[in-house]
Parts: sequence; C-alpha cells; structure tokens
Amino acid sequence: MTGYARLLRFLGPHRVKLGFAMACMVLYSITATLSITMIQPFMRLMFATATGTAAASEPISPVPLGGFGWIMGPVQAWNHWLFGTRQLVGFERLCLAVLALFLLKNLADYASSYLSVAVEQAAMRDLRRALYAHLQKLSLGYYHGKRTGTLISRLTNDVEALRETLSASISNIVKDGLTLVGYVGVTFAASWRLALVSMLIVPPAALALTSIGRKMRTRSGRTQERMAEITNVLQETITGARVVKAFGMEHHEAERFGRSNTGYFEAFVRMRRVSAAMKPFSEYVIILVAVVIAWTGARDIFVHHTLPPERLFQFVAALLATISPIKALSEVNARVATGMGAADRIFSLLDTTPAIEDRAGAIELAPLAEVIRYEDVSFAYDTGAPVLKGVSFDVPRGAVVALVGASGAGKSTALDLLARFYEPTGGRITFDGVDLRAATVPSLRRQLGIVTQETILFHDTVRANIAYGKEAASQAEIEAAAHAAHAYDFIAKLPEGYDTVIGDRGVRLSGGERQRLAIARALLRNPPVLLLDEATSSLDTESERLVQDALERLMRERTVLVIAHRLSTVQYADRICVFDDGQIVQSGTHAELVAQDGVYARLHALQFRD
Repeated sequence: MTGYARLLRFLGPHRVKLGFAMACMVLYSITATLSITMIQPFMRLMFATATGTAAASEPISPVPLGGFGWIMGPVQAWNHWLFGTRQLVGFERLCLAVLALFLLKNLADYASSYLSVAVEQAAMRDLRRALYAHLQKLSLGYYHGKRTGTLISRLTNDVEALRETLSASISNIVKDGLTLVGYVGVTFAASWRLALVSMLIVPPAALALTSIGRKMRTRSGRTQERMAEITNVLQETITGARVVKAFGMEHHEAERFGRSNTGYFEAFVRMRRVSAAMKPFSEYVIILVAVVIAWTGARDIFVHHTLPPERLFQFVAALLATISPIKALSEVNARVATGMGAADRIFSLLDTTPAIEDRAGAIELAPLAEVIRYEDVSFAYDTGAPVLKGVSFDVPRGAVVALVGASGAGKSTALDLLARFYEPTGGRITFDGVDLRAATVPSLRRQLGIVTQETILFHDTVRANIAYGKEAASQAEIEAAAHAAHAYDFIAKLPEGYDTVIGDRGVRLSGGERQRLAIARALLRNPPVLLLDEATSSLDTESERLVQDALERLMRERTVLVIAHRLSTVQYADRICVFDDGQIVQSGTHAELVAQDGVYARLHALQFRD
C-alpha cells in the first residue's frame, strides 16, 4: 500500500464529519458557479437600458444560454423569472438573489473549512498517537541506533508535512476541483468555441507544473532531513549545557549549529526556488489565455457579430475566475509531493518491528518463588564484539547478588537482559524454570524495581516523580517511600514540599537528591526483585551511608541484583560475581574472594590500599 493510501486510512474514523465537509464543498462549488452566471443577466439588463431596446416598465426577453443550454435548465428557468417582469423589479429580484446566493456560498465555505480542519487535525492526532505508541513498543536497541532529534522530527516536522498533504487532498482537490469544473462549464455554456481555444494552452502548462512537482518531492525530503539535524544539535546542546559550558565549547557548538542552520537554509531555498515558480507560472498562463480569448471574442462581437457582448463578459469572468482554483490545484502536486517524502519516513518508522514482543501463547509470569537463573547467556549488539560470553549464575529468592568488575565488563548488560530490554543471543534466563521469552513483558516488569546509574526524572512535582508507575499511590505511601530512601528531610525543605516542580530532568535538585528520589520511586512499587545499577553512585558519603542502611533493611525481603564499583557497598552480599571481558571469572562471598589471588582481590587492594 502506498504512503498516500495509508495516510487516507486515518480518515476512516472521521468519515461522517468528512462527508459533511465534502457536502459543504460541493455546495460551495455550486453556489460559486452560479455566482458567475449572474454576470450575464446583469449585463443584459444594463445593455437593454443603455441601448434603448427596452424601457424600465417593460419586460426583457430571457437570456439565451447558447450551446450546452440544456445543462443549465434551472438557470434558464431562473432567467425567465428574472426577465419576465419590469426592469426595476428584475433588478430587485437580482439583488435579492445575489444576497441569498453569496450568503449560502460563504456559509458553505466556512462550514467546509471548519469541518475539513477538524478532520485533518483529528487524523494527525491519531497518527501522532500511533507513532508515539509504536515508539514505546520498540526496544532500547532501536533508540541506541537513532538520534533523539531525528525521532522528534518524525512526530513534529514530518507529521506537519503530512497535514498539509491531507489538507490539499481534502480541500483543494475536492472544493477547488469542483469549482474549477463549474467555472469551465460556464465558459463552455457561454462559448464552446472560445473555450476550446483556451484549452490549447492549458495542457502544456499542466505538464510543466507536474515536472516541477516531481522536483519538489526530492528537495522537500532533503529539507526535512536538514531540519532533523538542527533538532539533533539543539537537543544535544540544551540537555548537555553543563558540559558545553564546563569545557568552554560554546563557540564550537555555535559553529556546529551554524553549519546545520546553513544547511537547512540552503536546502529550503533550493526547494522554494522550485516551488516559487509555480504560482507566477500558472498565473501568467491564465492571463495569457484570458488575453487571447478577449481578443478572439472581440473579433466575434465587432467583426463577425456572432457573440453577444454579455456572453463574452461572462466567459472572460468565468475564465479569470479559474485562476484561483487552478493556482490552488497547481500547488497540490507540490504539497502532496512534500508530504509523501515525510510519509515514507513516518511509515518506515511504523513498519519497524519491535525487537521485544510477546510470543504467541506467552504466559503471565508468576511471582518469583525459588530462583532466577542465567543459563549460558551470551549477548552481542548488532555491530560489535560479544558483550557477554556464556554467563551462568543463580539468584535465589531473597538473596543479594552483586555484580562487580571493570567498566565495560558486561554487568549492566546482564541486568538489561533480565528486564528484557534486549534478548540474549545465546542461552536463556529463567524465573523458576520459565524462560523469560515465554512470558509476557508486562508480567515480568511488574516484578522489577529498577534504579540505574543515570537518574531520569521528569519535569513534574516531587509527588508525581515518586509515584511514577503507581499513579494511584496515596500520600502516606509516597511519604513512606521517601522516608525509606532518606529523601523525606530534603523534600520537606523544598518551597512547596511534595508539590514542588523539580524542573527538566530534576535540575533543581542535587545529584544525591535526584538519586534518592529515583530510589523512592522504585521502592514505592514494592517490587519483589530489585535491580540496582550503581544506585548510590551520585551520593556523598553521608547520604550513601543512610541510603545503604535503608537498602540493607529492604533487601531482607527482596531478591536483589546490585552493581557497584565501590566494593564497600557490596561486601555483605550473599554472593558476588566478578565480571571480566564479558565472562564471570570469580564467584563467592566477599571474604572468599579477598582470600583468593584474582581480579576481585586486585580491585579490593586498589580501593582499600590505604
């Protein structure tokens, strides 16, 4: 299915409102066409008085419609009603008809515009919702391979480009297309010969506009990519403002942004250089047609006497009226081409298959009763050497198992595999003998409380951040979690206590305070299994001691996997697994490992040599 067809599917839930919008567009096109036909009776009345062919008290013969008059039967009947009376009465009736007709036309225009906007925005809302929901299903591996600004651009710039495509499809093609058909019909009714002459110029112009539209699609895609680069630079430098300033790289980042900004400028100007030609080109073509027709019509009036003057005026007015819909329709191709480039990128994202999905027949994972077991687990990212190589160890229920080793040894990856952020490339991990891949992801993660070395907080209140993942938590539960994480005292000192907004990523708090909030958030869920990845890394000595005391009390009732570089925080673990180059090279208690001449003893000596 093409991107355009897939886009139109988002209109399905709103087809009733879309139907009303199209009905109003049809009504607008009819009334717009009828408004042009008012010119001929108006000119008939004017010429009748000016030439003395009728007195003000006498009726005027109906206006002949010429060729194709059978199509305009209702208009002919109206002409009989208008001219079958005194001239003054005819003017009065004409004025009333004009007022009624234009009122109906403008009401239809308003209703169609409002309804079409409501439909297109509802469709874009649904598309953004589908995109965001799909992003939530994708694994961490997908995010690691994409720049944040690029993904944000998909939900903002690309969706906006699709909105313009949808707007062009609904409004321009239907309303302007039908209006153009009506105006062309009036030109043929006034003089089919002159109308055919005008058609000799239009097809070549249409081919030229189509060629311009094809170029627009290519250049629009390049422009969107340049905007994504700007978004990437902004996202990186704003979130990393502390590092930029600390290293004095403001000038460097300004130059980097300048290059991206210039790239977007150049791409946009190249795109507009093509699109800007469409309006003047199409307008000049229409003017050329009008001038040629006016000259030909004048010869028919003054030389050949085959065309009544009022019909020439109506023909020229109808032909000039086609300028607006033709200009709008000439832009449709460019707008659709722009949107199709965005559609390719958006639907490519929607078509990305999540790496972590529940298998058919996946079961609900029961609460841990006995043991978590790593069985010959291996893992490697898509590009790179293996991170884990045949790792095997057990985590009995209620035990505290520590993973230690140098950075890059595979400790954090082992925890990520347990949470099913990634799938093992070899071996398996089991809960009481059940392969995690045979269980549903939600039933697994409900049992886990995770605190990572990178503290992620949201621009919200302290209460909302602690209750994240358990929005129905009571104030008493939130305060109990804060007490357990030794966060209660500093929260009480905040300007609005638990209602204090902590800023983006918690910038209004210190590193230790942010980490304690993250620990409180994990504890509030009261999970049976805790995963602590450098959970105390951001705390000063006093805060670390307080939090470690709280964690030790909580560990007695939970199964815990903890990663720590500071061996003092894990020396009381029931078991310590020492990782080196993706493998477990030692395993035992703190005392056992210190007594051995191995990696752990060397790490211990380095940290406690004083």
